[in-house]
Amino acid sequence: MNQTKQTNLFALIFFIFFIVSGQLLYLLPVMQEIPYVWFSCIVQIVYCTIPIIGYFIWTKKNPKEVFRLYPLGWKNLLLIIAFGFAIQPLMRFLSFFTSMFFPNVAQEYADALEGTGFVATLITMAILPALLEELSLRGVFLSGYRRLGTWKAIFCTALLFGFLHMNPQQFPYAFFAGLFFCFLVERTGSIWASIIPHFIINATNVISMFLPISDEITAMELPGNTTLLLYTGLSAFLSLPFLGLILFAFLKTNPVSNPYTPKNGTAERFLSLPILGVFTLFIIFGIVPYLSYLF
Repeated sequence: MNQTKQTNLFALIFFIFFIVSGQLLYLLPVMQEIPYVWFSCIVQIVYCTIPIIGYFIWTKKNPKEVFRLYPLGWKNLLLIIAFGFAIQPLMRFLSFFTSMFFPNVAQEYADALEGTGFVATLITMAILPALLEELSLRGVFLSGYRRLGTWKAIFCTALLFGFLHMNPQQFPYAFFAGLFFCFLVERTGSIWASIIPHFIINATNVISMFLPISDEITAMELPGNTTLLLYTGLSAFLSLPFLGLILFAFLKTNPVSNPYTPKNGTAERFLSLPILGVFTLFIIFGIVPYLSYLF
């Protein structure tokens, strides 16, 4: 079995485990007694760590190389932090646009955590996703798809990152952010290049939930969707020069990416039965339940 087929099979197992782990854990009486925020933390840890442990037992690969647990350097660290803030207007625009057609699942999740303390909310919404999702996607999957070629590996990994959110509202901005996260990791050779901006994006949303004016904003009568769409679109447009400057400085700091190019006759294919299975799971659990919102 070549490396891409191996990764595809792992992807199917990973997605199945992601879908069923929460339901299986909830069958345990002790899990029904703990606060929802800690139940959510446990689910995240279980659905990521158990498949990953199985993956390394199966493949016998070096975790340090797969996860790219290498330092960034101070210049890259500053640029990555700046990128984590600069990309947020574009993501908010995509999120608001899709929320005009489908429910905002991330907001519903945040509402379910109402009354939870700041630290617990930060752990479940920012720290754990940034660590576990990045180790899974920009670690295992991006490394596993490397023989597709650098750019195909980036695209396929970002696609699976979008699928992992299991709803059409989050898919566009998750896929969009996933492309950048993969690119940052490929250029720097460090998983921290995606963990840090992922954390910054999620942590910014958590902090906004706990600002003193958040309740006042919630109680305000907001303008119509068209006005909000124009506002978020304008914010995204105005952020482009700053994002461009950051990426320009990033490319100057990381001029050589050492892309992997398959040799003649050694190219591997992404599409296979396991990946079609992942597509099917996304359609069944991530698309079909939301079709009624379009009619």
